[in-house]
Amino acid sequence: MAASKEQLDGMRDTFKDADKDGSGKLSLRELEKLVLAMSGMKKEFAEMILKHADHDKDMMINYDELINMFAHDDPEDKVKAMYRMYDTDKDGTISKRELAKLMSMGEAQIGSGMMSLVWSMADEDGDGRLDYPEFCKLINKYKM
Repeated sequence: MAASKEQLDGMRDTFKDADKDGSGKLSLRELEKLVLAMSGMKKEFAEMILKHADHDKDMMINYDELINMFAHDDPEDKVKAMYRMYDTDKDGTISKRELAKLMSMGEAQIGSGMMSLVWSMADEDGDGRLDYPEFCKLINKYKM
């Protein structure tokens, strides 16, 4: 479901508050402060957002880039956006290291044993990478 006008207004206000220098864009430092203000998030998430959402490659995020990152009505679009976000090196697949880094960013820390178990079930062809179909199965199985 698309964001309501009230939700968009709230996001714009939050963005403006985070934009300390008034440039209309968030630097990595400003984005880190915004992310750290959210419960359970780590500053590494800011770098991931920057890599994923910075379409003009100026190493800053403007409001439209940030909103476009989250504006998906179709559940399939959301999964594709998540896949692209997890693929931090942009090689078209997700490595065990990429998945482990992202799974450890929230409040719930995942141990190496649990990560190995999840990985062994997700990497069906054993090539050491998650392709999109494998990722979709993982998402659907664990409701990530």
